[in-house]
Amino acid sequence: MEKLRYERPLIKRLDGNMPNKFGMRSDYTPKTHIEGVAVKDLIKKYGSPLFVISERQIRENIRKARKAFETRYPRVQFAWSYKTNYLDAVCRTFHQEGSWAEVVSGFEYDKALHNGVEGSKIIFNGPDKSSADLEKAINNNSLIHIDHLDELYKIQELSKKQNKTARVAIRVN
Repeated sequence: MEKLRYERPLIKRLDGNMPNKFGMRSDYTPKTHIEGVAVKDLIKKYGSPLFVISERQIRENIRKARKAFETRYPRVQFAWSYKTNYLDAVCRTFHQEGSWAEVVSGFEYDKALHNGVEGSKIIFNGPDKSSADLEKAINNNSLIHIDHLDELYKIQELSKKQNKTARVAIRVN
């Protein structure tokens, strides 16, 4: 794939019909069908309220996003944030499309492993990682985002204890 020339981002003002805080107009037309199935039929079968997720749409969106980034950043790596939605089917769909797992707790870390994600493809984020969770992440060669100096010291100590080198990153905002 050919790398495209860098284009600086543009901020475009949206005019007309007073957009909401997301830049979208508030008026919308409700969907009557989802993936070819009538919403009324779904409600009859499953009740209301009902939350419907389209696997086809997830796959289409991730493929479009990957294509958009890879043209400028060929080594880009996507990671699905488990805090966004940790339903197994949703997570596995993202992983099947090549996304790593980004987790913020031991619960989410274990869920990613359960979903078949290799430890080396888990990004462990969050300010309150337990020693046991850090040990597991170090042992599994996960990428650990360091959130504060105390955590850095704890990782150094645990790495030494396991005789392993931890993979770490620092998030800069």
